[in-house]
Amino acid sequence: MDVRIFPRKIVCLSGIVMIMLSCRKEDKLVPDPPPTGPVTQWETNKWILDSMRYYYLWNTTLPVKADTQLTAIPYFNTLKQATDSFSQIIDLNDIPGTSKKDFLHTFGFDFAVVSINGIEKPLGLLKFVIPGSAIWQDGLRRGDYFTKINNTPLTPQNAQQLSEDILNDHKGSLTKADIAGNVVTETGEVPLQGATLQENPLYIYQTFENQGHPTGYIFYNYFDDFYNTNLLNAFIKLKQDNIKDLIIDLRYNPGGSVAAAAAMIALIAPATNENSILARYTGNKQMGSLSVTFKQALAVPESRVVVPFSQLAAGRSSISRVFILTTHQTASASELVINNLKPYLQVITIGERTYGKDKGAVVITDMRTPRRLSWALAPITYLLSNAKGEGNYTTGIAPDYTVYELNTQPLLPMGDPADPFIAKALSVIRGDGRTSAYPERITTSLYDTRTRASRESRLILPR
Repeated sequence: MDVRIFPRKIVCLSGIVMIMLSCRKEDKLVPDPPPTGPVTQWETNKWILDSMRYYYLWNTTLPVKADTQLTAIPYFNTLKQATDSFSQIIDLNDIPGTSKKDFLHTFGFDFAVVSINGIEKPLGLLKFVIPGSAIWQDGLRRGDYFTKINNTPLTPQNAQQLSEDILNDHKGSLTKADIAGNVVTETGEVPLQGATLQENPLYIYQTFENQGHPTGYIFYNYFDDFYNTNLLNAFIKLKQDNIKDLIIDLRYNPGGSVAAAAAMIALIAPATNENSILARYTGNKQMGSLSVTFKQALAVPESRVVVPFSQLAAGRSSISRVFILTTHQTASASELVINNLKPYLQVITIGERTYGKDKGAVVITDMRTPRRLSWALAPITYLLSNAKGEGNYTTGIAPDYTVYELNTQPLLPMGDPADPFIAKALSVIRGDGRTSAYPERITTSLYDTRTRASRESRLILPR
């Protein structure tokens, strides 16, 4: 996971919004004089407890005194609510050892392990491949199948461990396979070599004629505000196409920068202005309630490449509704886009229930000189809501039209109008209620590498 420190900003690590704050003397969290000498476990754990008392959403449940026996990570975990799976602690001196790698940006693809009716054994299914990556150059594409990782047959029980093994080793292999009816034939081994991959998350923007209902379509895989100008240019092209409706494909989008999310919302919703409320968040008695406007969010992008609200006017179309495509991997900033568009225009979701991340956290680090503690804490601190105060999507956002992507095999290329999600949206837009006939074969996902990215995505907000 990519972890960067941005002073005085709100950041989402593991898909939860965080404020980057330092634990300084002036914060008055710890009234004791600065300690000297070697760092003790008591000093570390007391700093953790004091920070949690001030920032943690459920701070009334915390103990009075710090434990002196447990090391930092186990101790932090004892302070969390049983239902809190998002708060984190990371050692800034050992980020690789205390955070997890992202599969897509290591090997260039994400996959699911699926069970297909009529086929005895589970299969690996490539869901997304970064164009130009090594595996792309080896000829693999979305919708391809494989049977083994490192020559070990896939099972529901070993899929996660095999994935962890090749991530940790930074290399491995897949055994590619073809399907003819219910017969699976292995076709050869494909080597995998890890790398650090960057992606432009704006993969596709196009206009469907849709039988006289011109409909814009954008596939956006991650909210990266470095590409806000690219996003603006895509919307300008759709506006030039005189679109009447819009489909935003966030099916695999795990989140990212709120400046990018703010730009997308502003481009979609013509009723917003720079002083409109983008988001509200509510914390404990110490943290209180805060609001963020579009102007504030756009002014502090993570990339420091500012695209102000006024510049977005060139790409704003006069639409009254938007169709958003979702799966369980749709998380964090993606869910913020869905929920926080709703005060400004009609939002219609198609696909599957989203991941469910409606909480935020502050990031606390030791900024003293010299720094004594290398830990970064990220305790849940805020509940998130839109301009109307609506939120509470902890269990995910349910679709207005349920469509199961994996029921249609093989998977079609992104942007194909026959893709079941896109086909459903286009039919609703036409108002005829018809979609293409889908195969009756039912496919069940047993494991999905993209879920990790959704669990560990981060979001940047201004304070």
